[in-house]
Amino acid sequence: MIGLDISDQSIKLVQFSSKRTFDLLAHCWHPVPDGAMSKGVINDVKALQQAVRETLTLCRLPASAIRDPVIASIPETQSFLRVIEIPIMEEDEVAEAVHWEVAQHIPFGLENVYIDWQPLSSGHTPKPGRMEVLVGAAQRKVVDPLYQILRELNLDVAAFELESQAIVRALISPALQGKQGLLVVDLGASATNVIIYDHGTSRFSASLQKGAADIIAVLSPADRERVTGAPRELTGLEHLVQTLSPVQEELVAEIRGIVEFYNSTDREHAVREILLAGGGSNLPGLDAAFVRQFDNVVVQRGNPWVKILPQGKPIRPPMNLPESVHFSTAIGLALRHVLV
Repeated sequence: MIGLDISDQSIKLVQFSSKRTFDLLAHCWHPVPDGAMSKGVINDVKALQQAVRETLTLCRLPASAIRDPVIASIPETQSFLRVIEIPIMEEDEVAEAVHWEVAQHIPFGLENVYIDWQPLSSGHTPKPGRMEVLVGAAQRKVVDPLYQILRELNLDVAAFELESQAIVRALISPALQGKQGLLVVDLGASATNVIIYDHGTSRFSASLQKGAADIIAVLSPADRERVTGAPRELTGLEHLVQTLSPVQEELVAEIRGIVEFYNSTDREHAVREILLAGGGSNLPGLDAAFVRQFDNVVVQRGNPWVKILPQGKPIRPPMNLPESVHFSTAIGLALRHVLV
């Protein structure tokens, strides 16, 4: 199984064996040429296709491995994920009701999107006579050219999936699945995904067009190199924390604003725990910024191996945690068919 996480700045690939042992067969990342993709929209098909081809070569995938099913990501900036309430009705009537409800929320016409949905049997208690439905939508202008690129590379495209769905699959351990008030923050290079997870499902997602690159722009070139080099546990960088703190505080304040908006529509919700993922989660001082903005909340680094490695056994993951968080989305994509 191959997970292919394609964003504006990089392509990350993860391949697991088809066995339940989840052996990591390959993982690599490769830059995307400047301007080839912007806010999830492909501007240069040939350049992006070449970048994907080079990624496959970099990972040294044999021809037999490339025939494995591929699950590719759809950027959160060009998608929609919500839990909505509709009147209880027969299954064959739900699709029409979902389309009508989604049309009230998305800023682009229904004819321009692909929509998928599933009824929820657990979670919040809906109002009498109503039911909850998890709805995902993605713009055709994003999905169609990406599908064309992958098919022309002879890849077996099994599915496209929203980034937030893949991230949650990788990070939410069995112990967290039934919890209420979980906030997942995926801090990438150019965007930050905010996912509200409650009672076993992602209930809301949003994307901020601000990421790690915006935060570290305040640093000198030498210091930027230190925090963006090979993933590692960073120490002795206290002086950088003071420089980064104001920019981090600004980003976390925007994230808190998203949470407050969601809370205004759902009085049952309150953030109790925060999981940080994405390469930007390695930035020094970020945890403290969240602690200052969110009262009485536990902040921890998400671990994308929680569903793969045996619990309670001293088995080291294939990558260290600072490196692993870069691959959270790709890992979640590659687990789609075995951890639904």
